[in-house]
Amino acid sequence: MRSAFLAALPVGFAALLCAGSLGARTLTVTPSDNLQAALAMSRAGDTVRVVGGHHQGHFKVSVPMTLAGENSPILDGGGHGTVLAIDAPDVTVRGFHLRGSGDSLDMENSGIVVLAPRARVENNTISDALFGIFLRKADDSVLRSNQITGKDLDVPRRGDLIRIWYSNGVTVEDNTLSQGRDAVLWYSQGLKIRRNRALNSRYGLHFMYCDDADIEGNTLSNNSVGIFLMYSRRLRLVGNTIASNRGPSGYGVGLKDMDDALIENNALVDNRIGIHTDSSPREIDSIQTIARNLIAYNDVGISILPDTQRNYITTNSFLENGEQVQVAGSGQLQGNIWAERGRGNYWSDYAGYDRSGRGVGEVPYRSESLFENLTQRAEVLKVLAGSPFQVALDFAARAFPVFRPAPKLTDPNPLMTPVLPQGVPALPRKQGRGLAGTATGLMLALVAIAGLPRAQKDPRRPRRLRTPTADPLIEVEALTKRFGAIEAVKGVSFAVRQGDVVALWGPNGAGKTTVLRCLLGLFPFSGQVRVVGVDMRSRGRLARRFIGFVPQELSFHDRLSTAETLEMYARLKHAPLARVKELLETLGLMEHHRKSVRALSGGLKQRLALACALLSDPPILLLDEPTSNLDQAARDDFLSLLSDLSRAGKTLVFTSHRPEEVESLATRIILMENGKIVRDTQIKGTPSEAVTDADAHSELKDATDILASANPNECGLALEGH
Repeated sequence: MRSAFLAALPVGFAALLCAGSLGARTLTVTPSDNLQAALAMSRAGDTVRVVGGHHQGHFKVSVPMTLAGENSPILDGGGHGTVLAIDAPDVTVRGFHLRGSGDSLDMENSGIVVLAPRARVENNTISDALFGIFLRKADDSVLRSNQITGKDLDVPRRGDLIRIWYSNGVTVEDNTLSQGRDAVLWYSQGLKIRRNRALNSRYGLHFMYCDDADIEGNTLSNNSVGIFLMYSRRLRLVGNTIASNRGPSGYGVGLKDMDDALIENNALVDNRIGIHTDSSPREIDSIQTIARNLIAYNDVGISILPDTQRNYITTNSFLENGEQVQVAGSGQLQGNIWAERGRGNYWSDYAGYDRSGRGVGEVPYRSESLFENLTQRAEVLKVLAGSPFQVALDFAARAFPVFRPAPKLTDPNPLMTPVLPQGVPALPRKQGRGLAGTATGLMLALVAIAGLPRAQKDPRRPRRLRTPTADPLIEVEALTKRFGAIEAVKGVSFAVRQGDVVALWGPNGAGKTTVLRCLLGLFPFSGQVRVVGVDMRSRGRLARRFIGFVPQELSFHDRLSTAETLEMYARLKHAPLARVKELLETLGLMEHHRKSVRALSGGLKQRLALACALLSDPPILLLDEPTSNLDQAARDDFLSLLSDLSRAGKTLVFTSHRPEEVESLATRIILMENGKIVRDTQIKGTPSEAVTDADAHSELKDATDILASANPNECGLALEGH
């Protein structure tokens, strides 16, 4: 009642009723009061306390004061102009939901515009705003813990979620920015940008002409570019997570004409290009330091223009990037430092070893991929990345020096183990295309659990893969594969746990081999396939590290010996050569190790294929009709080997057309027909849940009867067209 009475009084008289003293006052505004009238009557030092409500209009603060919201009062611009303008120094705004600015880029319609120094904008939500918070000549202001979401417009029509313009000494921390154009920081010195999250925008952060800025602990994910740093000096980019930025340029970090920048202890994961550097540093007496960063699973780890020099690139972990280092243009890299004080970088494709045990490789790392060199001349070849063509081409270049390109770089002291960034922020689980909760956690999981390719301290030590046992090793959800108008696999879903031996069974054309090839990521598909929690479509190279594959049709280099074949594949898989002898002995191939492959029987070739699949000791084996070309004796021997592997804890998924193989080996049958699963039958279990042999035989017979009734002429066949 009193509030309504105040709203109806002349402004000057209402102020007297609210005064309380001749000094600083607190004016309380309720939902039925006129907020703009209260702001107009405020004096320097006052607090306007707004208790809830929906306040329509365009508001202005013109004296130093505090505007405090309780219960998230809404300030609604109604789709026109700027919602709140501040043109006085020392103003604090906190606790509001501001929404509904106009959409004029020319007028720079904003949620909040600050035109004076020392503003504090804290704990607000800003939505449906063209520009979120715009600081112009607002030195020493603080933007803290705001949630800012842009308008639902095409990216070129959006405004910047934060724009800092000619404002020195500003602190921006703990804000969340989404669905905007950029967070722009231009012509401002001494900025502190900490613990912010920027996602689903164009540039997460965009610096230009900003010297002496600290950028720490931010998460920049799912933007076109994570952060672009331009024309600035002494910027420190430290301890940030920058992931899954995949626009047309797709830089995690872009550097243009930067001097004395420090890029340290960041996690750069799953970007199109982890770091791109162009003419940085630019001044002859400046350097740029890129150190202790995790640069992992990007299409390109670092892209450097050939005229770029004086970069100190050391103690980084280059892990499974499609291309570790790219020279972005014609010419050779020179004048950059890849090792300092006897320590270089970790390279996941380094094939050397550390005989002395000092943590550094005995031979230099050289980036000299012929395939990478060719793709820089003809980008169309990139469609073959990761294919057997790339493997064969690079192997030929190594084997025949006449084809070997000049190395793009030489790291004289490659590290044997990764250097993990410390204290990087969590990556939201819904972001980053299924990455782990933190980049450090991701790295630990991949190295310690996934058994990623890593150089060995001792070449005699075999590498073992360790895998979790609680969750499924393979998860398939709504897997669908089309070949033109033909739907070969139709929404298939199943899970495979550690120790399972699963038989994919069905007539010709049922989709068994197609499913197997989708599990390997050899076919594009819709739906989801996860291997040890890793998405096959987005992280296929990593997912395949968990899988050994034995194909139906074998293709080896006939002139190589058995041992030479295994050694070649060990090098391609970055497996220790000691593993070769171990497998030769385990699989009964030692007495044939000097024979050429073409002199081996079909059974021995199949054992050789199994040995190749086991080189990296994967937890999962996929086998496509593994005994189809073997006689009975060789078949029995091979099945015995598979049984031994199963008892040792391997997980097997195989196709077969022989009921006796399924009955002797499988613990489970997935029966397929016309691209669908028609039955999923457990025929054996763990010792605590095992069924009798008679029960298993009965289950198998039931599945056989279903298959025979579906297509009696093809019950025993397995070769299929898809």
